[in-house]
Amino acid sequence: MAASSSNKLLITVISLLILLIIGGAAGFIFYMDKEDKNTTLIEQKQHNEKSNTDQEETLSEIGPLYPIAPITVNLKNSDKKDVYLKITLSLELSNKLLANELDTKNAVIRDNIILILSSKSVADIDSETGKALLSDEIKTKLNTLLDDGYIKNVYIVTFIIE
Repeated sequence: MAASSSNKLLITVISLLILLIIGGAAGFIFYMDKEDKNTTLIEQKQHNEKSNTDQEETLSEIGPLYPIAPITVNLKNSDKKDVYLKITLSLELSNKLLANELDTKNAVIRDNIILILSSKSVADIDSETGKALLSDEIKTKLNTLLDDGYIKNVYIVTFIIE
């Protein structure tokens, strides 16, 4: 009987050790998961604060803006229905002197913008990516025409498709 009692005691002790190990592992995993979530929340908060600061710095660093009067064009359309785009742009300039050159070359600037816009379909420019590509294309084209500086960015102020 002593051997049987000793075996039962050994089995009980081993069972308790296994339960303690499993419980400890589960507690550790739960604790680490909670720590990871807290770390992630802290990192997200820090990132958001940094993004807000970066955005404020970026907004304060925007150069002089040059408004382009609204332009209305027919978009390229395979359905043979007229589809119009009315757009207003604002050009961010590298320096204030460039505004004088843009005033002088206003007709050429508008003509080039109209040529670019009228070559587009709704599908080309209806998405966020399409608008970004359009802005880049306008910026690149207009910069080839300028001598007194360059256009840093093209901002779409209004965008209406009818």
